[in-house]
Amino acid sequence: MSTSCKRMLILAALTFTLLGLGGSRAWAQDDSVDVAIVYTAAYPGTHDGKIAWVEMWLDNHQFSVSGFQFMITMSNNDLVDFHTTGIEVDTIVVPVDTCTGPLPHGQECYVDSLVPTAVRLCAIDTVGSLISGFDLVECHGDTGDTSLPECNRIEILGLAPYGEPIEPYFGGWRRLLRFGMDMGCLSDTVSDRSTIFLIAPSGNSFLSDPQGDLIPFRYQQGELTALFGVNGDANADSVVGLGDVVKLLDYLYKHGKPPCIPESADANGSCLAELGDVVQLLQYLFRNGPPPKVGCWHGM
Repeated sequence: MSTSCKRMLILAALTFTLLGLGGSRAWAQDDSVDVAIVYTAAYPGTHDGKIAWVEMWLDNHQFSVSGFQFMITMSNNDLVDFHTTGIEVDTIVVPVDTCTGPLPHGQECYVDSLVPTAVRLCAIDTVGSLISGFDLVECHGDTGDTSLPECNRIEILGLAPYGEPIEPYFGGWRRLLRFGMDMGCLSDTVSDRSTIFLIAPSGNSFLSDPQGDLIPFRYQQGELTALFGVNGDANADSVVGLGDVVKLLDYLYKHGKPPCIPESADANGSCLAELGDVVQLLQYLFRNGPPPKVGCWHGM
């Protein structure tokens, strides 16, 4: 089945779930499902395949949830991006003007043209979550090209198997899913280190029950904060180990990539990446030497 056909079936299924057969209901103001993105923190430099996972949770006391759509954006796009796992080339319908000259009033000469468009596939994890057995779970980001540019908006779709929705639960919050983020290589001098996750209002985001009626939900917004670098962490994996020695040697003597967070690579506090940092790390790791110092940076 082509991607376009698959997308049409997905939209049709969600439309049926959204519109249903029973019309709409008027719920009391306090009758709703609570949706939250948990407040979390990560070290900068999660990139090149390393992902900072962010969780969405559900607190639902009275509704059967059989479908959902969430459009999620961020308040600080310079800090972090949604992690892209690949590119899916899809086709979209674009009206094309085929007129060769003026036409009588009221007449048009537009035809629909299928235009190939690259759509990002985003990192999403449902293992052990409320939707691990859903028929449909998809996460798409902004349109882009095959060079995987930055992704600042995602849309997550979910559809339960027929007759097997998420049932009400009185035990508190449960995990709905996780989505992946890429943290930037932030200098330790950067003070603005937080981004707020925003869920688009009704129309772009919704929950629905097995009859297709909309379920009201309240969103508790979450925040992702980038921590400051770990002293001596040259390879940006948030720990100090032999990998940091290898990273520095590769950079200094094999033309490798520079450290993601320069200050963290400056283990001896000289404001440079140099052999002395390697010696400092080896002393600390294997000879009970002093821990890495607070680094600084005056250039590579």
